[in-house]
Amino acid sequence: MKRYLAAAFLILAALTTRAQDNTPIVFDLPDAFVDIDTLPQQKKFKPMHMIGVKYSYDLCTVQATPDIGQGYIGSAKNFYVAYTYYHDLWDYLNIFGLQIGAKFGEQGYSSEYNDWGERTKYIEIPFLTQLHLDAGKMRFLIDLGPYYCYKLGTDKPDGFDKFDIRHDYGIIGGGGLALVFKPFEIQVEGQYKYSLCSMYHTNKYSDLYWVLAYPRNIMISAGIFFHL
Repeated sequence: MKRYLAAAFLILAALTTRAQDNTPIVFDLPDAFVDIDTLPQQKKFKPMHMIGVKYSYDLCTVQATPDIGQGYIGSAKNFYVAYTYYHDLWDYLNIFGLQIGAKFGEQGYSSEYNDWGERTKYIEIPFLTQLHLDAGKMRFLIDLGPYYCYKLGTDKPDGFDKFDIRHDYGIIGGGGLALVFKPFEIQVEGQYKYSLCSMYHTNKYSDLYWVLAYPRNIMISAGIFFHL
């Protein structure tokens, strides 16, 4: 028993002496720990913000059931203001972007029948995913996303009636090319607008024969975007 007490006393004395010693304890760490870089690495890609304006010439018609003798009309009054944000994926893949804006324009359709065909003015808000592939001063673009539209007016003599649907929504998709001259770039695109909302209530002309007319637009645009 005395031997155990003596050993405990010696251990306690050694620990007390060590506690009073201000000499720092040095640990021998493996090289893998010594070489750790505590500074954060710089990001390879920086996010990009752009704001710009676009003009488009649109070919507009409807997909109708039953057939109403529909045809295309040209629309030359289309102006678009947009904000674009490019970002990377985990600082590895720099091809992603988002674009939101506001477009003021005209759309509609022609018809071989007197009671059909019209041209409407509208304001539209698209929200697009924009993939971009950069190659020097060139940038290849792919767009896809939903839009919401509200019709402001029509060229029909009596204006809108209770059977007209002034709201519109659907999908926009397309692609194009940009020429980059920092701090701005010029973009040219072709897009297709596919509406999911008919222009009219089904019983606009008859409760027996329903009519559906979905806008379908082909849009060719050119614009200038400034890097922020």
